[in-house]
Amino acid sequence: MEENKNIWMWVLALLALLFLFGTFGMGGYGMMGAGMGFGFVFMLLFWALLIWIVVLLVNAYQPDKEEPLTTLKKRYASGKISKKEFEKMKKEVR
Repeated sequence: MEENKNIWMWVLALLALLFLFGTFGMGGYGMMGAGMGFGFVFMLLFWALLIWIVVLLVNAYQPDKEEPLTTLKKRYASGKISKKEFEKMKKEVR
């Protein structure tokens, strides 16, 4: 969970930088000011950041895969397999 907090801190910092330097575009230093190149670069960074955030969110909400041994224990506990089958499959899983 701590890692996610660090990621969001960096995302917010990058958004703040994009907002700060993004104003150097058309209106920052005049129509053809020094910031014209920054607008294009930060537009690319903005879209890359947006896609990255979407990928993070999609991956965060995918259910975790169960460990094979956990599934095997559940099947044994529910009576779907015998103790002999459980022991045999347990050796194969490891």
